[in-house]
Amino acid sequence: MSLFYYYGLLRKKQEQLQRLQDCQSQLQGIKQEYLNYNQSVTTPELTSTTWQGSLADKFEDIRTEGILVSYQDLESTQLSNAFSTINSKMSSLKSEILSLKQTIHSLELEMLEDE
Repeated sequence: MSLFYYYGLLRKKQEQLQRLQDCQSQLQGIKQEYLNYNQSVTTPELTSTTWQGSLADKFEDIRTEGILVSYQDLESTQLSNAFSTINSKMSSLKSEILSLKQTIHSLELEMLEDE
């Protein structure tokens, strides 16, 4: 394969890595915003002055046992998995980039020796 092929492949892998880094940065911002809204799930607090009774109790159960649990799962499990996946792919791409650079360097040396 030609040197130009490896240069093109290297550029493609570097672009993929950059997109993943951008994605990771954006996802970190979204996670922070998400954490800031965590308490919004259970506000306002239900009291005798705001809302009470059996419907209020059912609503509170839905809020705490349904919505809040799902909200916390998204933050703790799903976002963590997304970050792990991104980090893993970034490591893989970095290895591929290093390997491509070594291949390019070897091919360039061969070309110099042939001259």
